[in-house]
Amino acid sequence: MSVGGELPAFFSGQAPIFALPSTVLFPGARLPLHIFEPRYREMTRRALEGDRLIAIALLRPGWESDYEGNPPVHGMATVGQIIMEQAFPDGRYNIVLEGLARFRVGELVQEAPYRIARGELVHDLVDPVEEAAVRTKGLHLHALGERVAAEDFRFAAAAARALCSGAEPGRLADLLAAELELDVSTRQEILEAADVGARVEAVAAQLKARLEREEEARRRKAGGEPWKWN
Repeated sequence: MSVGGELPAFFSGQAPIFALPSTVLFPGARLPLHIFEPRYREMTRRALEGDRLIAIALLRPGWESDYEGNPPVHGMATVGQIIMEQAFPDGRYNIVLEGLARFRVGELVQEAPYRIARGELVHDLVDPVEEAAVRTKGLHLHALGERVAAEDFRFAAAAARALCSGAEPGRLADLLAAELELDVSTRQEILEAADVGARVEAVAAQLKARLEREEEARRRKAGGEPWKWN
């Protein structure tokens, strides 16, 4: 079974690439951006005049030596659509991008002033044999998310849309991952998990680890920190 991929019907199969060193956008999540580099100002202007689509791609390690050029990006990105924008007189923009679908970056059709790449939409995959099991995993993931929300008001506020949306397991995993404090490599690994069962398990593991850390912190506080010699 294949689900997901909510791009507009007019999607051309290619998108401008906004390459960032420490940002991963998940489908369904929203990303505020301040656009100030000249090449990305041009990209944003053209996107606003057209389909309003931009793909967010994570730069691969070593990008620092060639940031002004086109350093390599990870092959899995997310196509998002500009849902809010604010233009400044000097050409800068504030925008909010909403992730729509995973996008496997293919060949470049433009390299300057910014990259445009052809690509393939990557839909959520659920093995029909595993569909019932994936739904059960999704319920467990939702319960873990509610437990974390009960412990952390800021997470509860950020994750409210995910926990109250009735989202399918794959989208729920994406929305919860977007609100967790994860290192960028872990976020990219979750983005690359097209298999819904694997993605749900990965996000559930992160939620469980967070709950365990919080429980350990409570135990330490209740028992007092052990004496440490300087």
